[in-house]
Amino acid sequence: MKKGKAVIMVWLGILMLCSWGMRPVLAQNTLQIGIDQYEVTEEGKITVFVNQNEVDGFVPSKTESALLIGKNTLQIEDIKTLRERKEPITFLCLVDISGSMTEDGIAQTKNVLKQFVEAKEAEDNFCITTMGNDVTSSGFLTDRDKLMETVDGIVRIGTEDTNLYYSITEALNVLKTDKAVHKKRCLVIFSDGEDDQKKGITRKEAEDAVKDSHIPVFTVMLTGNKLKDAEESAKILGSFARNSAGGEHYAPPLETGTAYEDICAGVNGRLRSSVVVSGSLEEIKEVGDDTVYIGVTLSDGAREASDGITVPAGTILEAIEAMDEARKAADVKVTVVNEHGEPEPQEEKTSRLPVIGIVVLVLVLILALVILLIRKRGEDRDDGEQEEWDDYDGREMTGAVAGVSYDAVTVAADDFTEADNGQPVAARKGKDKVRITLFQIGPGKTENHSLVVKERVTIGRDKNCQLSLPNDTALSGRHCSLLYRGSSVYVRDEESTNGTFVNGVPVVGEYKLEMDDILLIGSSEYRITWE
Repeated sequence: MKKGKAVIMVWLGILMLCSWGMRPVLAQNTLQIGIDQYEVTEEGKITVFVNQNEVDGFVPSKTESALLIGKNTLQIEDIKTLRERKEPITFLCLVDISGSMTEDGIAQTKNVLKQFVEAKEAEDNFCITTMGNDVTSSGFLTDRDKLMETVDGIVRIGTEDTNLYYSITEALNVLKTDKAVHKKRCLVIFSDGEDDQKKGITRKEAEDAVKDSHIPVFTVMLTGNKLKDAEESAKILGSFARNSAGGEHYAPPLETGTAYEDICAGVNGRLRSSVVVSGSLEEIKEVGDDTVYIGVTLSDGAREASDGITVPAGTILEAIEAMDEARKAADVKVTVVNEHGEPEPQEEKTSRLPVIGIVVLVLVLILALVILLIRKRGEDRDDGEQEEWDDYDGREMTGAVAGVSYDAVTVAADDFTEADNGQPVAARKGKDKVRITLFQIGPGKTENHSLVVKERVTIGRDKNCQLSLPNDTALSGRHCSLLYRGSSVYVRDEESTNGTFVNGVPVVGEYKLEMDDILLIGSSEYRITWE
């Protein structure tokens, strides 16, 4: 009997030793990554910011990982975590203060926000935004004392409803367009998951906005007054984190073993463990004219994950062209040596034009200068007079009466040519033109705009723009242009203050549009179509 017990104990010991050495495969998370955004430097370097769902548990290898630009595979020069690069982070914290919240939930939120403030790095900045019937923002702050004062000022308003979905889309727009936002950014939402508004943004529209933004979203479930639907509300709120690039959902009141104190450490750990992949564009031979695909694969040799985004080709093309020009302009000095290995003096080659040739050249230059001065004087005189045109009925119209800009007059004038008697006659009736319609999307009132474009129309606050929107203070005077060329429609940012975005991606230079693209200009988004 004792022998039998001894055998059993030996086998149990062997099983325990085996189990001790087994890898916990089932407990290991599936590796996921998501490209946030990218940056191209003047030296032709590209850095790609990549989120991951591991916290210090995954260290990608440069040799095992890959960076793809279009069809070109770049050699990765560096992979570092955000913590190693000491990159600052922008936190936009969205706090539900509506009547569905409890005082205890507001108190817990303030405690977590104070932990974030205490843990912030020197260059990190925060925007504390509250949502009820309206969205109220503190602006971006870095000073700890000012942030603590802002957090202490958060108060529940029992008479207000929650406008959750609208608030999420507005917060994402701020993170995409505000100049104060760092390269690494995130949205942290504190809410009970309720949206009480009958009008405005739908849940699907808000989820699509999260996906398109490539911004990590962290959601914190607070138990509101409607305890009956708490679990369902937690699932809805958590969907925004799950649909984002590298976000995470926290539900302390509903999950055992999870406390509010864990949230700050979890969010900071996830963000500062995200990686930045760097490479050189010098190896690239060719990319698309309009858009380019950026792809990243991260691997440590055992696990790997991939993600990719399509972006306007502008900045990448500019960097490649600048490097090509630099190579062509490189000064290569050739030294001739004699049989003794000593450099031989080089004869200076001077141009020996005959004296008569120099005189003729001087006379030609003087004549050209005189012609330019005469032409300039004529243009100045014409500028002082009011320009007139005859319309097809014989009525006289001036630029002031017509109320159109120079660009529009130029396009209209292209449709006419002069007959032998000098009178304008209709010509080129079949010139290409397109009717573009901008459908405003988003909450509240919608306003659609229809434009006939022959070559170009401008959009902005300025009254001289073909589409003038003077009430949108986020627009620049001359914000962007829509172009029609070769049966294609393009958008060009006119160096606006807040930028022009297509499907959430900033436009650099000209960008070819596709039907139903989403155009963000100023504070409004439009779906663009044409016929």
